[in-house]
Amino acid sequence: MTMRKAWIAVAMLLAASTSAAAEDPPSAATPEPQDQWTEFQSPERGFAILFPGTPQMTTAPVEGQNPLIQYDFQVGIGDGEVYQVVVFEYPAGKAPNPPDPDYFVKVAGAYAKGSGSSLRKRGPATIADRAGFEAITDDGKNKLNHLVDIVPAGDRIYMLISAGPKGHAASDEAKRFRDSFRVLGDQPQSAANPE
Repeated sequence: MTMRKAWIAVAMLLAASTSAAAEDPPSAATPEPQDQWTEFQSPERGFAILFPGTPQMTTAPVEGQNPLIQYDFQVGIGDGEVYQVVVFEYPAGKAPNPPDPDYFVKVAGAYAKGSGSSLRKRGPATIADRAGFEAITDDGKNKLNHLVDIVPAGDRIYMLISAGPKGHAASDEAKRFRDSFRVLGDQPQSAANPE
């Protein structure tokens, strides 16, 4: 799976909007049975979501834009199914807020390019009662299908990504993952004031 390349491209695009470069994402966590969906909460990162297992978490500073931080929460199932939340925490007042439509298109396009896929569908979407963006991408061999959602919330940009076999973006699992996402608290804490 080329999720690593996708994250490099997305992180570089996000960093470019604040004149920074980003680190690579984590590898997939140990596979767990699909019927083990439980809510994962990260009060420190301001979100909750259902994962099909316990996510592996990694943190990487974004070079050149200290203290911009990238937090990755990921669960991999088998060889081709991945559920991931990426949280980009910007310094207070530095996140694109609200992001313009071109920002969303650029991020989705960078993800597609980095993952070796192409955009099949993209556009505005409401996720967790917030104005956001959703894209569906497919690789050229129709083996992997990605559902990508981008949710801005104060000094954070959340990316919800699930990828799996052909048709995954319309699957019950992809919808369950996306629809279970929620932002915790009224005001997310800024990366400038970590807990």
